[in-house]
Amino acid sequence: MKAVVYTDENGRKRRSLIKDNDGPEMARYGIPANPPDIRGLDMEAVYREIEALQYEHGLFNWRAALNDQAGMQACINVFKRKFLELYRNQ
Repeated sequence: MKAVVYTDENGRKRRSLIKDNDGPEMARYGIPANPPDIRGLDMEAVYREIEALQYEHGLFNWRAALNDQAGMQACINVFKRKFLELYRNQ
């Protein structure tokens, strides 16, 4: 089996496993081997958590965001943690 990446009819990248002797045109008929679908993220929960961190760190304007690297990293880590949960749950 070999992995083939192709673009589907909706313009989205896809990956599937096909037989070694099959050509790349068979990719859409292969066994799906895609990364987790990011649409599975609970974005409302991400928004709420990031908003709470903005208040906690006083990130109310551009200057505050530039000066509080720890606060900005905390906000980024919310998304990163939720994103990695998709992979863990796959």
